Amino acid sequence: MVSPVFRSSLRSLIRRSSVVACLVAVCAAPASAQPGGRGPASSLEFAFSHSAKSDADLPGRPAAGKLAVDAWSVSGKTARMLRPGVFASAGGTWERYEVDASSALPVPKKLQGAALNLAVAMALDADWMLSLTVSPGFYAAGSSPGTDGFNAPGLLLGTRKISPTFSVAVGLRFDAFSDNSVLPIAGFRWQPTPEWTVSLGAPRTEAVYKIREGIEVFGGGSFQGGGFAIDDPQLRSSGTISLRDTYVDYREIRAGGGLRWALGKALSLELEGGWVVDRRFDYYERSLEVKTDGASFWHVGLTTRF
Repeated sequence: MVSPVFRSSLRSLIRRSSVVACLVAVCAAPASAQPGGRGPASSLEFAFSHSAKSDADLPGRPAAGKLAVDAWSVSGKTARMLRPGVFASAGGTWERYEVDASSALPVPKKLQGAALNLAVAMALDADWMLSLTVSPGFYAAGSSPGTDGFNAPGLLLGTRKISPTFSVAVGLRFDAFSDNSVLPIAGFRWQPTPEWTVSLGAPRTEAVYKIREGIEVFGGGSFQGGGFAIDDPQLRSSGTISLRDTYVDYREIRAGGGLRWALGKALSLELEGGWVVDRRFDYYERSLEVKTDGASFWHVGLTTRF
């Protein structure tokens, strides 16, 4: 059984520091953006994850039903150096969450998003870099996102290289569909030895050990989910609470570990498994949450670079 103290600490850590993915990208931008000069460098990623079924609670109704989630995503991007010290990337993401839930639970059967991913990063000097990432698109429940699902979440981030092995970042995350529409963030990336790397933030906080070139093992915490608009006539309401024309903040916080394996110069595989320590659907405008017990999860991802 997962300790409530650990669950609370991990939830607070990940919700309040959404930074590491962008921190890593910004710190690595000069290398990844110019494999043979000014670029471009492109990648395509496919991912699937399954979080198992567990009991779900409603306010005043423990174990009101059971719930499981399957998640698919496809994303691609191309990055290049525009001029010395200025890097840009453009791409897109499609994601879909299918929710297998008991009829008594007021949760959408599907959540999906389709968005552009646009980013620019500028080196201010030898140590500081400023970056802006925006993902305009549609994020909604149901089979076909409507215009109410348009959102443009983003991240403004400043990264400082303290030493060749240690970087910190601070900034602001903005998301109109989230309960916290503007959130200050902070994180760091530390590589104490050539084999070890430690990153603190979200969507992933982890320690990574490189066994040999092309093979890494990792362990830590990760986040899945996002904010979505809801105007689905098939969605069940909870008692007298209407769930039409509102938003749901879906999230899973996970603890686990896995393997990253470079199958070649252009192809890599990621395998991960562990435990969902917190899973909920938060209708924050309606003061209603559907929360589940812990459950196992597994994840597989395949990335190709060209």
